[in-house]
Amino acid sequence: MVPGCGNFGILTAVKRALAELALPRHGLDGLGIGQAGKLPHYTKGHVLNGLHGRALPAAAGAKLANPELTVIAIGGDGDGYGEGGNHFLTACAATMNITYLVHNNQCMP
Repeated sequence: MVPGCGNFGILTAVKRALAELALPRHGLDGLGIGQAGKLPHYTKGHVLNGLHGRALPAAAGAKLANPELTVIAIGGDGDGYGEGGNHFLTACAATMNITYLVHNNQCMP
């Protein structure tokens, strides 16, 4: 696999999934950072770009504030497993109903 950007393939898959699920735009919340975090801007949902490594705490806050939201957190592997590694483990333990998409930019060995 060549390091780099797989954003367009991931964006296409996300758009297809959202269309298939027929989720209303007002009930979708996307949170991200960096190049991968630009993906929610193309979904026509609500978007929050946060600090590097902090997509999951913001996603947890959105879900706690409105449990009816479909929350999708998006980031790269360095963001999710490097700076945000502790948040990733906490989110796994909390078992909140949040989708976390991690782009494999091959930043983490």
